Amino acid sequence: MKKKLKFPPLFTAVFFLFCFGMSLLLLVLPKQTFSETEKRNLAAFPKFSFAALADGSFTRDFETFLSDQTPLRRFFVSLNAYADLALGNNGGNGVYRGRDGWLLEKPFARDNHFADNTGRIVRFAQKTTVPCTVMLVPTKSSVYTDKLPKNHLRYDDFKTIEAAQTACEKSGLRFVNIGERFLAEKDRTALYYKTDHHWTSAGAFIAYAALGETLGYEPTAADAYSVEKTPNFYGTSYARSGYTLTKPDSLEVWRSKQTGGRATVTIVENGKETKADNLFFADRLNTGDPYTVFLDGNHALETIETGAGGGRLLVIKDSFAHCLVPFLAEHFSEIVTVDLRYYKKPVTALMSETAFDQVLFVYGADTFAENKIVLR
Repeated sequence: MKKKLKFPPLFTAVFFLFCFGMSLLLLVLPKQTFSETEKRNLAAFPKFSFAALADGSFTRDFETFLSDQTPLRRFFVSLNAYADLALGNNGGNGVYRGRDGWLLEKPFARDNHFADNTGRIVRFAQKTTVPCTVMLVPTKSSVYTDKLPKNHLRYDDFKTIEAAQTACEKSGLRFVNIGERFLAEKDRTALYYKTDHHWTSAGAFIAYAALGETLGYEPTAADAYSVEKTPNFYGTSYARSGYTLTKPDSLEVWRSKQTGGRATVTIVENGKETKADNLFFADRLNTGDPYTVFLDGNHALETIETGAGGGRLLVIKDSFAHCLVPFLAEHFSEIVTVDLRYYKKPVTALMSETAFDQVLFVYGADTFAENKIVLR
């Protein structure tokens, strides 16, 4: 006859006291709508209906609510991340804890949207007379491989980008590949943030210089910009990883000494229009997502009127373009940015309304691989 497991009374009491305390805190503490640490919206209590209960959506949404609103959630996420690390599971949350304080995203899946998205861009470009240029930015993990832990998955960024380049150039598209430049500069320049997946303004400046010959401008010298640093910046890699003992970066803003970033910026989101008089939104530096200092973060459509010479540029992009656009603004009278994750109207309709001189596609390799681009 098997013996029943017996737990010491003290253990049982502590367990139930812990469960009761956590439940009580969940009830009485105010519910958060946004996590500044994780840089994302948190789930609210789901709306109840018998239909939602029957199809299981209420239960799933309620579990998400409990996960997002659990008291001391960040502490437990961090505890779990470091426990996994101690057991040899580096990167359990999709981010490796690398050398010298680097947090590096795991490679994107090999079954990705790269080829399909490239094909969509090619077909789009073939239907317009406006010259199109493509730039895909390799992930920091594929550039700073010396910072990766000893055991890591394989990165195919450079091969995948080269395949996209071949497909584009065969169809007459211009493609600017910055991979070799980045590999040559990585030991001299901090091209990416240690705690964020984005490139730094220094990295974006190298890309801007590389684009000059193709887009038809003479790049401004680096010493024409003042560099403003904001300490204690924790980025998206930090937010995902759970490695809370990681030291922060300093966020850099390169501001033109001549213009100071002055421009008329019109943001259109959900049918509402707001205006600003600068490319840099300085008040965002004091929020939980300081990276939105660049163009106020992700928006469906932004129009930037610079007063500079040059033509009109349409930038179809993800967030990698945000600290690149201020450099481009030195050379174009108007820049319109479109984020296809949020912009649901046909781009062709936008192009029929505005006479653009050039179109530039700027995407991080990971976003380009993981998200289907709907381009009409």
